[in-house]
Amino acid sequence: MTSAEPEPFFSVLGAVQVRRGQEQLPLGSPQQRALLAMLLLRRNDVVDLDEIVDGLWGEELPRTAAGTVRSHVYRLRCALGPRIETHGQGYLLHIAPGGLDLEVFDELVDTARACAAAEETGKAAGLLARALDLWRGAPLAGLPGPHAGIHRERLSELRLSVLLERIELDLRLGRHSRLVPELTRLCAEHPLHGRLRELAGLALARSGRNVPTAGDEKIARPHHAPGTPPAAEEPSPGGPPVRPDHAALPLPAQLPFSPDNLIGRTEAVRDLLDALATPRAAGSTAVAAVTGTGGVGKSALTVHVAQRLRDRFPDGQLYANLRGTSADPADPGTVLAGFLQALGAPAPAIPDGAQERAALFRTTVTDRRILLLLDDARDAAQVEALLPGSPTCAVLVTGRDTLDGLQTVRRVRLEPLAAPEGLAVLRTVLGPERIAAEPLQAAALAERCGGLPLALRLAGARLAARPSWSLSDLVRLFDGCHPAFPALPPFSVFPAPAGGSPDGITACVRPSYDLLDADEARLFRLLALPRRGATDVAGAAALGGLPPARAGQFLERLTGLGLLESPCPGVYRQYPLLRMFAAEHSREHDRPEEQAAAITRFLDHLLAEARTVHAAERPGHHVSGLLPPDGCPGRPDSRRRLLDPDHDGALSVAAQVLEAVPSAVAVAADLALAVEPLLEGSYLWAESLEPLRRIVGTAQEQGHLRAEGRAGYVLGSALAQLGRLDEADQILDSAEHAVRAVRDDAVHTGILNRRAHVCQYRAHWHQADALHRQAVAIGEAQGSDWACRNARASSVSTLLRLSRRDEATEISRTTLASAVDAGDQGGEAYALYNLGLTARHLGRIDEAVARHRQSAELGARHGSPAMEAMNLVSETAAQLAGRRLAEAVDCGERAVAATRRLGWHTAEARALHLVGAALTAAGDRERATARLAQAAEALTLTDLPQHPQAVPGDC
Repeated sequence: MTSAEPEPFFSVLGAVQVRRGQEQLPLGSPQQRALLAMLLLRRNDVVDLDEIVDGLWGEELPRTAAGTVRSHVYRLRCALGPRIETHGQGYLLHIAPGGLDLEVFDELVDTARACAAAEETGKAAGLLARALDLWRGAPLAGLPGPHAGIHRERLSELRLSVLLERIELDLRLGRHSRLVPELTRLCAEHPLHGRLRELAGLALARSGRNVPTAGDEKIARPHHAPGTPPAAEEPSPGGPPVRPDHAALPLPAQLPFSPDNLIGRTEAVRDLLDALATPRAAGSTAVAAVTGTGGVGKSALTVHVAQRLRDRFPDGQLYANLRGTSADPADPGTVLAGFLQALGAPAPAIPDGAQERAALFRTTVTDRRILLLLDDARDAAQVEALLPGSPTCAVLVTGRDTLDGLQTVRRVRLEPLAAPEGLAVLRTVLGPERIAAEPLQAAALAERCGGLPLALRLAGARLAARPSWSLSDLVRLFDGCHPAFPALPPFSVFPAPAGGSPDGITACVRPSYDLLDADEARLFRLLALPRRGATDVAGAAALGGLPPARAGQFLERLTGLGLLESPCPGVYRQYPLLRMFAAEHSREHDRPEEQAAAITRFLDHLLAEARTVHAAERPGHHVSGLLPPDGCPGRPDSRRRLLDPDHDGALSVAAQVLEAVPSAVAVAADLALAVEPLLEGSYLWAESLEPLRRIVGTAQEQGHLRAEGRAGYVLGSALAQLGRLDEADQILDSAEHAVRAVRDDAVHTGILNRRAHVCQYRAHWHQADALHRQAVAIGEAQGSDWACRNARASSVSTLLRLSRRDEATEISRTTLASAVDAGDQGGEAYALYNLGLTARHLGRIDEAVARHRQSAELGARHGSPAMEAMNLVSETAAQLAGRRLAEAVDCGERAVAATRRLGWHTAEARALHLVGAALTAAGDRERATARLAQAAEALTLTDLPQHPQAVPGDC
């Protein structure tokens, strides 16, 4: 740019244009001109890249947003020269003084207002007319994006307010007649604008024409809206001139665009409408707060609610983005200045101090019905500075912080969408055909997005832009990376270009993450290492190597910022996409050895918790390595956290640790042994197979016999219970050799007992009896009361098959007494079950049914659905033995349902077989044939014979 070259003149009051002398410069595409408009409206100030991206695309960001912005800037520089400078991650456009039409407009308006205040009415009217002549149509005409839309509305309101000022000055100058056509046209363009109608009526009256009545099609006097001051009385000739007042300004209507298809928030919308639409006779302003994690849809919900409330707040709606999650949150004093200007206060009348501005704001809105929407609040203090004091006003606030200190009439914590609602969001973006073509993959994609509307829309938009992609392609992108801890996918499912800005998801999460200090951020990252749904304070403390009190403070801070959720007291979990973000940042910032140390500490924590559970489940069973510390009782919810069927349990964490730290196999094997009672009671054997195989394989690779024996015992138990008998035999045989070698007698008793169960499945009764006796002998030698009691109880069904009923009855009674004395509820339920079996074999059907129901009830209280199912199966056999066919069918159907819920195919087959027998005896051969066929089908999933007569413990 040479010194002789004229400075360009920029225009935004119409289509965006740039002229250099008589030459109009080429500005490229509408989006490129929209970017230029953003730089122009900031007037020699830096506009951050994130602001540009949000302004051009809003929440529907393309993957290449940052690269597209850089391309636009490059092309604008080609047209404008080096006046566009790069500042960090933002851009600044140099504009010479007087080089922007909006700046010239503002200067003319300010000068005109000064003249009007000095009673220089004619000069003021002329200056305003010159200012209005700068407009060439709708401002920012034809520009896309939310930024252009917001400023187009703002500038249009600005023009109308200045136009009203000029008309009022012309009225003072007696130009009534020439104003009538202009005002008539303006009233037609703005039929609901009360002040225009008042001025038109005044111009008609002063020009000697009849003022139209309310039925006139051209102009009618409006009814005064509540809070709107009535029009000034028409002055008599020679009376004081009409002075402009705040009523000449259009009412503020600053609410952003509202999405027309808000999905899944019916209850939240109803709650907010109820809270804010009800008139408050007295008291303070009604405030409703909506909080939740980034991307959960807080802004969309509150804008939707605010738009529905517009009619109830006819004096205006004010909006401010408080930028609470940015490094530069909005200053309340600056926000108040904007509100006051929107409400008609001239700039010179606005005080400098924030407190004085707040006082003037409260005075201005007193008794006026105004709705405020304060988006993205940092904390309660930022919001409180902006609250009106009038009960006629209402406020909607959003924030990731829980805003606990803010007094509200309604508080809504927005959670991610449920699965059906998440699918509905995808359906609106992709169309029903693509969802129907891949329903399972659509559900998987919705699950990967964690129910966050922003993530769902971005995923849908990415697929919509790629019609050749299948939904499974995008799901594979979520799951396709295998870093140090596999199946922790990177947070680059929506990748930015090399060197580019964060994508829409990252941009949503990153501001909250950036507010954390180093220790808080480290814990947030480490929480993503275990592939679990939730943890508690102790688990988080273990991961971070922190004192529990310190970890608790960090967890509350993370929850307050929306980076964690707390579904119940003391439990915290990361939303799926936030876990991806945390895991990705852990790989970037935490060294592999730090990750390994953290996950190993977490494994030690799980083992400590599992020891207390094992001691409660196996009282009197002294297993080295599993004895809990003195005075460390198990917590009531330990069972759920260790073995949660909805998330990866402790065994999956153990297997995960071994991928990075194979030497931790001894701890992993002890953990497997400690949670074996929970596997037994809940019948979660199938879910345990893969992690157990990993632990056994690592133990064999490490040559760790004790770990191989312990994990092999649990793996063999799982295979036996699942009816995979041949593989169970092999695993249990190897495990027995290992425990013999290291003299791990406590585990040896368990292996012998489990091998006896395999023999029971195969109807090898004498072998089962011998194995039970061996187990009892080793338990006695070891001094384990529980091992002896359990082996004897397990032998009852074998003794009944061998017709040793008296011995079976005696063992059942003695094991019941022993279990009660030891406080062994599981053993007590098992003994009652055995008493039911022996009573049936002795022909005492009523006693058998009663014992089974006692056992089932105790099992339910103890949290053992497997015990409940076993008793239903055996009660069905008892009812059938007593020829109570209707009762047998009813109980059997409940047994079928219970075993199917558990996925226990052998017990399901036994229950179906019993129901089929009862239906046959009742003469219902059609239903009987169907049930017997289903029994045979269930057995195809096991190694059992096609006509099972027993499940372990049954006979």
